[in-house]
Amino acid sequence: MKKLLHIIIYIGAFFFALPLTAFADGGQFVVVLDAGHGGKDPGAIGSLPGNREKDINLGITLEVGRLLKANCPDVKLIYTRSTDVFVELGRRAEIANKAKADLFVSIHTNALPKTARKASGVQSYTLCLRTASTNLEVEKRENSVIALEGEAAKKYDYYPSAESNIMFELMQDHDMKESVNFAKMVQGEMVHTAGRTDMGVLQANLAVLRLTYMPSVLLEVGYISTPSEEQFLMSISGRQSMAKSICNAIVRYKAQKTGRESKLEKPSPTPTPEPETKPAPESNGTSTATPTAPADNGPKTVYRVQVLAGSAKLRSNDRQFKGLTCERHEKDGHYIYTYGAASTMKEAQELRKKVLDKFPQAFIVSFEE
Repeated sequence: MKKLLHIIIYIGAFFFALPLTAFADGGQFVVVLDAGHGGKDPGAIGSLPGNREKDINLGITLEVGRLLKANCPDVKLIYTRSTDVFVELGRRAEIANKAKADLFVSIHTNALPKTARKASGVQSYTLCLRTASTNLEVEKRENSVIALEGEAAKKYDYYPSAESNIMFELMQDHDMKESVNFAKMVQGEMVHTAGRTDMGVLQANLAVLRLTYMPSVLLEVGYISTPSEEQFLMSISGRQSMAKSICNAIVRYKAQKTGRESKLEKPSPTPTPEPETKPAPESNGTSTATPTAPADNGPKTVYRVQVLAGSAKLRSNDRQFKGLTCERHEKDGHYIYTYGAASTMKEAQELRKKVLDKFPQAFIVSFEE
C-alpha cells in the first residue's frame, strides 16, 4: 500500500509541475516533428536496398517543417532529427518534453513481411498500454529500435508493473483525448487530401509516445512493402502530398487550440461529393483538367497518373512511354512523368486502369494548379 501511495503522490506532484501553455496569451505553439528511424537504423526496406524507410520519413518531415515555417510564423518548430542520424527513442521524447511541446508528431512508414498479403493505407496511432492483438505487429516493429540502444534501453521499463501502469495511465490521461482529437484530424487529411486508403485511428504501446507528456501521435504514411505505395512514397510528389496533409492537420489543430488561423489552406476532413464528369482526355503537355464547379481564385487539385520517374529528361512522346503522350514535371533536378489529368479521384482511377497493361506499377499523384 505504501508503494501505491508513493505513486499517487508522485503523480500529484507531476501535474502541479506541468507547465502552463504559453500560446493562450499569444505565445508560440510548439510542434516537435520526429522522423522515425535514422542512421544505423534504416527502418523498413523496400524492393531496392536504397528505398529505405528512414529516408521517406525524413523527407516528409522536412517538407512538413518547410510548409509550417512558410505559413505559420506563430509555430515554433523543433526536429528530433533533421539529418540521417540515429536518435534513441528516449532522447526523442526528452527533446519534446524539454521544449514543453504542444504537439508531438512521429512520422513512420509501414511494412509487412514478404510472405504476407499486400496491404495499402495510412494509420494514425495514439498511446495505449494494453495493445489490441491486431496492432501488435506495428508495436513490435516500431519498438524494435530499442534493441539497437544497448545499455540505454534499460531506462524504458518496457514491461511495466501494474503500479507503474496506473501511474502512466493517469499521467497520460489528460493528453489522451487531445491525441485522439489530432489523430482523427491528420487521418482525415491523409485520406482526403492525399487520397490514401483509410486504415483507421488505432492505439498501441509505442515507446516514443509513452515517454512524451503532451498530445502525441505516430503516423504510418503507407506500406513500403506494397509496390504501388513504395513508388508513391519514393516520389517527390508523393512525399509532398503526405507532407501537405500532415501540415494541414497541424494548422487546423493549432487553430482549434489557440483560436488563431494561419493562411495555409485547411480543407475539410470530409470530402464534398462531386458531380459526375466525363473522363479527362490525354495530356498534350498542358493541363487538361476540367473543373466540376465554377472557377474561383483558389488552387484546384488535379490528379494525374505517374508512370515513370528519374533524372533523364524525356520528350512527351518518348518511346519509353509505350505510345502514351505524357507530361514532364521537374523538381530539384528530378523528373516525374504523368499521363492524363482528372479533377476527381474517381476519374483518375479510370485513367490509371487505361495504362496498367503498359505500366503495372502506375499510381495516382495530385497537383495544385
